[in-house]
Amino acid sequence: MSEAQFDYSLSRQADISIMKVNEVRLDSAKAPVFKTELLRLIAAGTKKILVNLEKVKSIDSSGLGALTFGKRQLDEIGGEMLVCCVQEKVLSLFRIAALDRVFAIYDTVEDALQ
Repeated sequence: MSEAQFDYSLSRQADISIMKVNEVRLDSAKAPVFKTELLRLIAAGTKKILVNLEKVKSIDSSGLGALTFGKRQLDEIGGEMLVCCVQEKVLSLFRIAALDRVFAIYDTVEDALQ
């Protein structure tokens, strides 16, 4: 069985790695690979990650779990995970799961970098 692909781009601004998720869905098919990519970034020494969800139109509990897992890993090393550009449908799921109280969520990349 081949590993699922996960489409994202990575850039850096100061000490923040910006991971732009280029997937429309962040679900059980994509979440394990997303989690692996987050772990790779953290293992490489990244302490601040901004996850740009601009293109994500749908997220399920696996996707939310992967984000929460990454945040927990960063919290343990004194790091930080920020989220930005969340579409309203996805944001409503963050609210239902009370994750809007767990994550710093910004409207734009620029706002998050302030």
